[in-house]
Amino acid sequence: MTHQAYDDQREPNRLADIIAADEVHPTLGKQMLNGVTGLLLLMVTGVVIVLMVLWKSP
Repeated sequence: MTHQAYDDQREPNRLADIIAADEVHPTLGKQMLNGVTGLLLLMVTGVVIVLMVLWKSP
């Protein structure tokens, strides 16, 4: 197999994360605010699409 030499060098038990030096971890409140904002944006987009479809229908 072509990947066998590469797979033998890998460490199979751990996943390596690439973490930047300036990476910040958002707080729980910020994550919840982002989630609620995203949900509201998706809901508004859906309502706009439904209204456009209903407006163009005969």
